[in-house]
Amino acid sequence: MTFIEKNETGFKIDTSAWDEERIIEGFDALFKKSGFGFDPLHVSCGVNASPDFGYFDLGDRFWRASLCIYFSGAGGCFLERGAGYPEPWLFNARHSIELYLKGFWLFAAWLRELQDDFLSSGHRRHFDNLNKSHDLYKLYKDYQHMIENVIARWNLEEVPDRPELDKMLLSPEGEEILKEIDEADRTSFRFRYPSFKTEDGERLQELDWRHDNTQLLPKTGLPTEAGIFFDHVQVINSIHKLMQELKVIESYLNGCWDYIGEFQDINLDFMKEFYSE
Repeated sequence: MTFIEKNETGFKIDTSAWDEERIIEGFDALFKKSGFGFDPLHVSCGVNASPDFGYFDLGDRFWRASLCIYFSGAGGCFLERGAGYPEPWLFNARHSIELYLKGFWLFAAWLRELQDDFLSSGHRRHFDNLNKSHDLYKLYKDYQHMIENVIARWNLEEVPDRPELDKMLLSPEGEEILKEIDEADRTSFRFRYPSFKTEDGERLQELDWRHDNTQLLPKTGLPTEAGIFFDHVQVINSIHKLMQELKVIESYLNGCWDYIGEFQDINLDFMKEFYSE
């Protein structure tokens, strides 16, 4: 039987696969309320050209995907009680944070270019040297160092209003949350694979239900290793807090792009008029 079949009344979804049935049933009420898919049903991959090189758009998508997995898991759509969904939920959340931080770095790189070439375009479609690091805290500190230097040497002749540095940085609490997420998964591999590398090979991350508060990070409640049960509500609340701060910074940076774009347009119009005379 076709998995999803379109008919006169809408769609029929095959629930004969026992390990998928609870997920489909969990979303059945949503399908009935909002329909299944959009009209048209066609979808597309890709991002828009921007100073962040599309990292913000994709980061937001991974965050929303993380929320979908979290709520379906917390709502009992996974067969395993308290297992099965933490890895994909946490991986997507961590990856979203990494994308946002790399977007910040790329945005700061564009703002740095503007200090020497005010007409440098923010519509990035090509980038030579992307930052490949997975170290979240280092990514943030690299961005912080760059944006502080950019603001310190801001070209006031071209844009008289200097951006507010504090609106481009995390709060002390947000930075503390970021540190713990980084500590829980230094390389972005912990939630991707069933094992991790050791000096003598691969070590399985064994499922267990051990209670050990000493292995839970104090701010986020994230476990430092597999097999230790943790309070998922505390974890999602702390990650959500960080994500809201990242989105506020994103919004401010995009506002700077719009503002600078107005000055660039004025300069370009002036140059066209000057050379056309």
